[in-house]
Amino acid sequence: MFEAAVELFVEQGYEATTMEEIAGRADVARTSVFNYFERKSAFLDEWSARRRAQAFHALGGPAPDIRLRDELARVMTELARLSDSSRRETTAMISAAVLALDLLDDHPLTHEFTDLLERRRAELRPGVDPTLVGITLATGYFALLRAWIGPGRAPFELDRRLIELVDLLLGGAVEVASGAEAGS
Repeated sequence: MFEAAVELFVEQGYEATTMEEIAGRADVARTSVFNYFERKSAFLDEWSARRRAQAFHALGGPAPDIRLRDELARVMTELARLSDSSRRETTAMISAAVLALDLLDDHPLTHEFTDLLERRRAELRPGVDPTLVGITLATGYFALLRAWIGPGRAPFELDRRLIELVDLLLGGAVEVASGAEAGS
């Protein structure tokens, strides 16, 4: 059922696809579809969960032997690789998710980034809230992914931009004055 739904979303769009068509493509009863996926947007949630699982699984779990920046860069690079390797599917699914889901409200990717940051808290400056950093990483990821799937060819290399996001967030955007200049 899941594969049938994704195929149909890619072929004809999320909005144009009905649960009846998904059942037909999967060769199951319409009620069977609703037994596993109570609403059409549940397919989007499942797609996102599988994509995140693929990305985090490909990395082989937490990597405490490398710096936090490098671990986040590995995650972002893998997410970009998955998106790049299935651009048409990613475009269909993310375009639908932007319209059908609230990607900014308590998204599971936020929790995964926050969990990673909590495990690596010792590398954060005192007072930095891992949840705020996790939210910012997840929303930044979705914003860049949305820009990347825009019409036509990708306007930028997704992996490079996602790593720039990590570096910007971890390093800051403003030059910090040193010594006496900081107090003036």
